[in-house]
Amino acid sequence: MGTLRFGFTIGFAALCWGQAPSAPVLNQRGAVNAVTLQPAPSNVSPGGLLLITGINLGPVAGFRATTTPLPTSLEDPPLEVRINNRPAPIFEATPGAVTVQVPLETPLGAAQIVVRRGTVNSAPARVNVVAPFPSLRTANGQGFGAGGSVEGGKLRLSAAGLGLTEPRVNAGELPGADEAASPRQTVRANVGGIAAEVSAKLSAAKVGEFEIELTLPEGAKASDVVAIYAGNAAGNRVTLGVEPAAAVEYLPLPEAARAARGLAASDLRPGFLALSAPRNGEGCWPSWVVDFARGAVREVPDCPAAANQNAASPFQTNPDSAVLAAFAGPATGPAAQGVSDKLTVLNPAQSESLAVTLPARGINIGGAPGGNLNVVLATNPPSNVLVNPTTGEVSEPAGPGGGGQPGGGGGLNLGNLQVDLGDDVKQLVAQPVNLGQGAFGVLAVDNASAVTRAKFGVLNAAGAVQSTRPFPETWLPLLAPVQTQGPGLPGGILPGGPGGPGGGLGAAAAILRGATIFDGQARVYWVLARNAAKSADAFIGFALAGNAEPIIRRLAEGTFIASCTAQTRLFNIDLSRRIAVSTGVTPESEVKNPCSANAFAVLDLAARTVTAINLPGQGEFSVSGNSANEMSDYVYGTNADPGRQNRSDTIYVLDGVGNSTFRLDLPPEIATFNNLTPIPEMTLLVGQASAQGSNVAGGAGLVIFDIENQQARLLPTPAGFAAVQLLATFPVTRKLLARGTRTDPAGSQLLLYDLVTGDLQILANPPGVNWVGQVPNAPGTPGQPPQPAAPPLQHFSPRSNAVHVLGYGANRQPAGMILVRVN
Repeated sequence: MGTLRFGFTIGFAALCWGQAPSAPVLNQRGAVNAVTLQPAPSNVSPGGLLLITGINLGPVAGFRATTTPLPTSLEDPPLEVRINNRPAPIFEATPGAVTVQVPLETPLGAAQIVVRRGTVNSAPARVNVVAPFPSLRTANGQGFGAGGSVEGGKLRLSAAGLGLTEPRVNAGELPGADEAASPRQTVRANVGGIAAEVSAKLSAAKVGEFEIELTLPEGAKASDVVAIYAGNAAGNRVTLGVEPAAAVEYLPLPEAARAARGLAASDLRPGFLALSAPRNGEGCWPSWVVDFARGAVREVPDCPAAANQNAASPFQTNPDSAVLAAFAGPATGPAAQGVSDKLTVLNPAQSESLAVTLPARGINIGGAPGGNLNVVLATNPPSNVLVNPTTGEVSEPAGPGGGGQPGGGGGLNLGNLQVDLGDDVKQLVAQPVNLGQGAFGVLAVDNASAVTRAKFGVLNAAGAVQSTRPFPETWLPLLAPVQTQGPGLPGGILPGGPGGPGGGLGAAAAILRGATIFDGQARVYWVLARNAAKSADAFIGFALAGNAEPIIRRLAEGTFIASCTAQTRLFNIDLSRRIAVSTGVTPESEVKNPCSANAFAVLDLAARTVTAINLPGQGEFSVSGNSANEMSDYVYGTNADPGRQNRSDTIYVLDGVGNSTFRLDLPPEIATFNNLTPIPEMTLLVGQASAQGSNVAGGAGLVIFDIENQQARLLPTPAGFAAVQLLATFPVTRKLLARGTRTDPAGSQLLLYDLVTGDLQILANPPGVNWVGQVPNAPGTPGQPPQPAAPPLQHFSPRSNAVHVLGYGANRQPAGMILVRVN
């Protein structure tokens, strides 16, 4: 039996009534990762820690375990927490909250949580159970900011969610006194984008928590972001320490580098980037490495090149690594024949570029798990190799698809968008859906321009048809109207489908206009449909089990899906197992801007019923493009008024868990807002606010919509500035970056807002810099139009808490690079 220490508390005073209601009641958004506190739907791993909130959950006097193994039942009537009907070990319990460990046997996917008091069960809440997901503790206990302690060049962290151990330690237990239980998954770490030596073992004092120790790389800074990986998955990131303010660094550029028009930077390493001038006549992009750690700007040798001749930069990045890579050209033939058999790799851990020789000419450079580079070769058929960016070693990928076609290994390849389901039904109209067990669901019609027949089909991984089901009589898939102009889908949109530089399905992809979703729990494939008479809309469901008739769930009479946009959005509400779609009163068949909706139709996947939920009052919102979106199971949109020129004054929100709608109005000093940006880590939306009587975007500052608390507040434009422009948000430290513009003297500066406290830091420009990131159009000569401005050269990296922007002088010409370390 062990003695426990706790790294968390849930507050024994919370909701302690002397006489509580008899049944436990869960907050449907109240099952969250107890370490990261990620808003629901939250991610937690088997063996991870889960915080559950509600009413009448635990004993009024409170409970805290002091010995191990942790109990799975306590008090009278007995309290149990069941996750997918498995009892969970209990750390703490009060009437308002319970903290438990997720059983190690819990399968991955959406898990159902029930609190039982005696024989009475709560209604279930849900959480996402995922593969090992490192959850790092922080000094503030909120899952962001500084984590761990530093001593003697070592960082020591506490984390949950690293998965099973060797030897195995059961849930609710501590390892033996002479037992060092280590994660079975490989654990990696980086600090400021640089790999760090790391070790991890299960704590002998805290159930479910791991003690992590890593050696800090040389030159590590308090503002550096620390990432811990279990396998190839990283959870919440933390900073190494706390700085009193953001740090600004500056490197002047040599004259030649001031011709740069492209920028490539790692998302992991602050102050390491490549600038590139436009492609020259020799097929090279003259480029320079900007390395703040070494205080140097140096020219890149060997003719950096790429297959895409119109690219602003030839360099590619890897989301899992701090390196940059380009082909060493010049290319001597068509891109399809490969650019070069050599790579130039830029690594922040090395002072010189690394030259790598490939077994054949390469076509494309991408990332691979573990920080390697994946290079597609112009062989017949195309093949791919992995490149170690530190050593330059070239190897073939392990497992299916190694050395074969990219995207191989069981993916479904329907690049021609054709699948014969019989009765001349061959044209694919929705992206194939992975049904599991090597099967894919497809939706096809006879003619996407004038549909008369449609079928749902199940295919195997080779594309062979296994079964087909016709649509119910008089019903057809609802296809979004054709956008007369605009881009097709990006390359690789189909599993195993075409991709590569400039790839894509092109004009053919325009036929993928059906809206479908697969309910994996009930194994039903749902499609939005409209009847042939265009007098009714419905959800049509095809159950995979047996050969049952299709399920038809009609929308309310006179209600139609908002089908006047080039993409009809279905919103999946994970926490309540519902699907929502925007609706109006007209069966539209053409693209409109704005495409307006005044309600939602919500399909309950468990009950298979459809509910109409109107907006408050007579409200309407726009669903054009991505105007309507989803965040943390809230669906939101802004009011539709073409006279406002893409500005709004109201947000409408569907609470997908509560199955209700509400509206958020602006603070009185604001007239309108635009450029809405979500911050899912805080369930916030941010927009640029215009003042009353003004059309200047950001003239009033930035408006923050707190969706969970149904509040709106203003971050005002600071004195001396005419307007602010939202640039980026940084979840690791809960900061927001904006650019403030001045008119007297003319110029701009970076502004850093604290999203928790509202505090503002105005970052001083380096000497000789008047503008940051971009400059406005320069005035033209009398009678001539203004001179066009150069494209903005700026890079914002939330994962490294870093900002890279080009600084311009009073003459509006490039002067040097600015690095901001956000803290």
